Amino acid sequence: MGIPGFSRAIQRYGAFSPLSGESVVIDGPALVHRISETCLRQRPSSSGFVCHPPYSLLSRMVMIWLDELKSHDVKVRRIYFDGYLPPSKWEVRRERLLNQSQYMKALVCSEPFGSCRTPENAFGNLITDMTFTRLIGQSPSNTLPKPPFMVPAVLEALKNSEDWGPLVLVVPGEADMFCAQDVRENGGTLLTSDSDLLIQDLGLRGNVSFFWDVVPADPMVRQLGMMACKMSFHDINDRLGLTNIGGLPRVAFEKLKGRMGFDMALQKARDSREDTLNSLEYRTFIEELELKEYIPSYHPVLGILSGLDPRISEVVVQTLLLENGSGSSASDTKQLRGPETLSIFLPILVENRDKRSAWTVSTNVRQIAYSVLQNLAHQRSGTIVEYRTLDSSTSLTGRQIEIPDLEETISNCAQQVAALRQIAESFPSLDIQWLAFAIYQDVEWSSSEERSPLSAVLTNKSLNQPEDPDEYSWDLIHFTAQVQACLYSLRIEKQILDVVSFMGQDLPMPVQELRDSLASLPLIAEWPTVERMFNLLSQFGHAKGLTKIASMLGISGVKVVNPSAGSTRSKKRQKKDQEQLPFKRRQRDVKKSPSINPFAVLSQASED
Repeated sequence: MGIPGFSRAIQRYGAFSPLSGESVVIDGPALVHRISETCLRQRPSSSGFVCHPPYSLLSRMVMIWLDELKSHDVKVRRIYFDGYLPPSKWEVRRERLLNQSQYMKALVCSEPFGSCRTPENAFGNLITDMTFTRLIGQSPSNTLPKPPFMVPAVLEALKNSEDWGPLVLVVPGEADMFCAQDVRENGGTLLTSDSDLLIQDLGLRGNVSFFWDVVPADPMVRQLGMMACKMSFHDINDRLGLTNIGGLPRVAFEKLKGRMGFDMALQKARDSREDTLNSLEYRTFIEELELKEYIPSYHPVLGILSGLDPRISEVVVQTLLLENGSGSSASDTKQLRGPETLSIFLPILVENRDKRSAWTVSTNVRQIAYSVLQNLAHQRSGTIVEYRTLDSSTSLTGRQIEIPDLEETISNCAQQVAALRQIAESFPSLDIQWLAFAIYQDVEWSSSEERSPLSAVLTNKSLNQPEDPDEYSWDLIHFTAQVQACLYSLRIEKQILDVVSFMGQDLPMPVQELRDSLASLPLIAEWPTVERMFNLLSQFGHAKGLTKIASMLGISGVKVVNPSAGSTRSKKRQKKDQEQLPFKRRQRDVKKSPSINPFAVLSQASED
């Protein structure tokens, strides 16, 4: 995940040479992040923290960049995406999640009223040629939220491209390791922004180049083709006299271990009389640079992995790995994936950390997916741990979610299919249908917890007040995150049903019907954004949406009493267990409890 300061130090030993006429492999996630970062550098200075480049724009910019390579006779051999990150990255990922969670919490304090509105045509003046990835400017702050679904959105667009789809591969491991192996075996240049790849032995015919060092030989004369600053592992080792003392990996090891600069680490590697190369610490470091086969090349799941989002691929691969290691001891299981037996890192959403997690309302959808996925295992897991946000005041162990048994899951599938059909009959517009399902879930969940649904509050506001011309409120931002979490949960559900069907499992009729119902799920680029949400809620309100949803749930017209402080404390005690309850139990609670009147706008306590 990068060696601080290594790229700048090594680049001085690279040399610009022609790229046209040669073949390259591309580190897919690195390219998406580079394009996104460059877009964010160019957004207007008056932008608020929710101002992100649309996913359709990100995808288009990535493909323009790739098309430019192709037009300059650069052959793209493969574009690799992560489909599973190894156990060694576990703590790093949790640390990043904790930092991002803290940034979001601080954002609510520093911007208590929400975000400035996104300016019209905020990204209308982007440069759309090869120099785009070279652009510098004000770097986007690490504390500001990133577009949460940018990698799967671009991956989806690439897979749907006639030119680039066949070249995209989601792999059962880290993309950079597969990039390195490809170049090691076939030669060529590896395009990336990851300094880790500078310490990979890519063979005598392999080089590394960074995205920002790929340039036209002469912008005015297209026929001169494309050039790149290429860095050769073997050439640099020879020039620095490192070939017989461990090479660049040894320098990286000394740098990381001693927390020192490149030149000091280089000198230490040259002068040290310690037997570092044979030490356990160094051998462990080197093992992390080797390609590991988590899923054998003959496994049938590889036939569908490239059709999955990276995070979904990861939970599929993990399920298969845990199945293979089902006879392991408890300590082996911990080493396999981390402290939990089955887990998933959900995207970091732009949400109000003072409210319950935006992922909470759609938990029951994901539970169906997790349960059906267990059909690939002989021994079912009873729980899965979801990493949504982390708090340093807790044990950093994520949120444990119960996986329903198969019988309950089939029943839950039938109920979800029925809800989707009712919604499709009630709302002709596809855009409103999927928003309506998210609101259906919000009202259902809020009813079980005796809360006023945020969707009802905002829908009433859209009908009775004009849209705020200056800012997006935290309520609108949080509800948008909740809708996107619902859509991504449906996406997890759809892709996992596709995997299980692809693997030859017979799906019970309700499960198959659910899979068919999800066929019209919109692309990520088509999801509602905070910029569009007020108008969508207004359309939903004018279509009598709240009345229809309440009628479907059988809760229309039931009066709500504002909860007392005592009942609020009781709800806080029960909240965690409420989310972990099987879906049937929560539904019974909806019927038994005083139902929420979706038209009531009540004050309410909130917690994560």
